[in-house]
Amino acid sequence: MKTALANLKNIHWNAVYAKESKLRVRNVKFALTVLFYNLILIGIAIFGFEVAFNVNLQGQLNYSNAIGLYIVLIVIEAFMVMFLVPAYTAGSIAGEREKQTLEILLTTTLRPRQIVWGKLLSSISMVLLLIVSTLPTISIIFTIGGVGLTDLLEFVIVVFVFAILIGSIGIWGSVMIKRTVPATVFTYGGIIVLCGVTAVVVGVVWIIKNLYYYQILSVNSNASTPDISLLLLLLLFNPACTMIEMLTNQFAGESVMSELLLNSGDLLPDFVRDHWVIISLIVQMLLAIVIMRLAEKQLDPLRKRKVSKRKMRKQEKRQQKMQQKLAKKQQTRTSHQ
Repeated sequence: MKTALANLKNIHWNAVYAKESKLRVRNVKFALTVLFYNLILIGIAIFGFEVAFNVNLQGQLNYSNAIGLYIVLIVIEAFMVMFLVPAYTAGSIAGEREKQTLEILLTTTLRPRQIVWGKLLSSISMVLLLIVSTLPTISIIFTIGGVGLTDLLEFVIVVFVFAILIGSIGIWGSVMIKRTVPATVFTYGGIIVLCGVTAVVVGVVWIIKNLYYYQILSVNSNASTPDISLLLLLLLFNPACTMIEMLTNQFAGESVMSELLLNSGDLLPDFVRDHWVIISLIVQMLLAIVIMRLAEKQLDPLRKRKVSKRKMRKQEKRQQKMQQKLAKKQQTRTSHQ
């Protein structure tokens, strides 16, 4: 966590971050992406307002549909992050390798930590800039009511952590895989594992638990439900569950995860149930930091030398121990003689 905060503080003098940010901001494609994405979002918002107010249909005002429009816009933003962040990060290191400029970059005074974090933060900055540009469109819903400023800030924080987690997977894949396309596929596969596989595993175990319970209940009426509450901790790594939990807390006034935890057992404390979103954000941030550490070690050109030096040190220690044992045996022999 300290290394992550240090890297965030050192953004201003990170040469990789400055270079990548300038190149992407000055690119015409990025400006066109911001323009057309905002136009699409504005079109969806106008259509949603037309449906919400029913001006041309019944002349009635339906304020409840405004929350539905907000949820639709939030889901679009989440999918945008899910598709754009891998496209930016998966080719960051692999692209340098394909251009044969990675070796030159590694010969500079920049550390692998500065390179990977500079690439990650420059990619995420572009996506966050795109999200910030859409906030005025989403803020129009404030005029209707039902959505507060704290809800919007909570959404920005959740999307920021989501982008860092996906971006870290993209950087890691870009370091390990030499080509951009396979690295992109690897990143999307990581998203599927985080958002899909974890939910499928919990769902399958949930179904098996219920089938087992009803089968045992037919034999023994006093049978208790198997406790699988610890397995639900796997959903802390799932950004989609965090997003769903945030939306249900904001508008439904209920917690989906609290209901699941109550129906799955009582091994987890109430603190986890009441603060699921905060805990999940912390867990996902820590996971991103671990993945970035792996990317740093994988990118380090001196890693093999360090490993070989460790092996040499271990062999030297073993030889020293063997020599000490032989010396002790000789001393015991001479003492007996």
